[in-house]
Amino acid sequence: MTIKNEEQETNKLKYPKNLLSSGLDGEGNTYINIEDLWKKELEGKDNKMEDKWYKSADEYWKGVEATVDGMLGGLAQVSPIDVVASKVFIQDFIKGTDSRPPIDLNLALDCGAGIGRVTKEFLLPIGFKNVDLVEQNKLFLDKAKSDIFKDDNRVENYYAVGLQDFKFERKYDCIWIQWVIGHLHDLDFIEFLKKCMDSLTPNGIICIKDNCAKKRFVMDKEDNSVSRTEDHLKYLFDQAGCKLLKTMVQPNFPKELFPVLMFALDK
Repeated sequence: MTIKNEEQETNKLKYPKNLLSSGLDGEGNTYINIEDLWKKELEGKDNKMEDKWYKSADEYWKGVEATVDGMLGGLAQVSPIDVVASKVFIQDFIKGTDSRPPIDLNLALDCGAGIGRVTKEFLLPIGFKNVDLVEQNKLFLDKAKSDIFKDDNRVENYYAVGLQDFKFERKYDCIWIQWVIGHLHDLDFIEFLKKCMDSLTPNGIICIKDNCAKKRFVMDKEDNSVSRTEDHLKYLFDQAGCKLLKTMVQPNFPKELFPVLMFALDK
């Protein structure tokens, strides 16, 4: 066994029993548990399977049109409902509370930004002076830069890189991560959260908004992502050393969709 593989064995997570229930993929196949998922999808010689995990998602998104409908999987109609709830969720942090002063609104980071829908409809309208976008698909960022924010210099940087490889260069008042964490496997998700915490301003927050599976994880073979349960996500937050400040369920979405939860975290 190589040194690299020994390190991988050491770095495996020790999941609590409540997270070791079976899971499904979109084709109806069953995984014994979350460990079985990662073993089948990630483990292979010289990290080739891990590379495939990210490349498969990258290939999927290269075939998606650079529109709001494309970003939302053909459900552009939910965008206004999504934005309203996000604005409600963040208000406590903008106004401040008895236990927490208001966040500054100087700079936000939009993670998994796509063409910049969240920035255009939410982050800039609520008052952030500047926003950076990080998105793996360069074509989406080209659309954002040349069209959507063509005459808006409040969007300062366009980082064309996956979150697993993103290197923070600035401190942020808010790091907003929406509908993208399913593309990170658990260990990379934990490492990314640690980097986020190190890149917050003194009163900054991390906000995660994503699908939550109800009883057991679901692997989407089409876009190569996993929808985790709320308990699974909270376990990963804890492993990263994050403090959970607030949780809210997205209201008024179509019932056939996964529940969508919002989480606010800090260090």
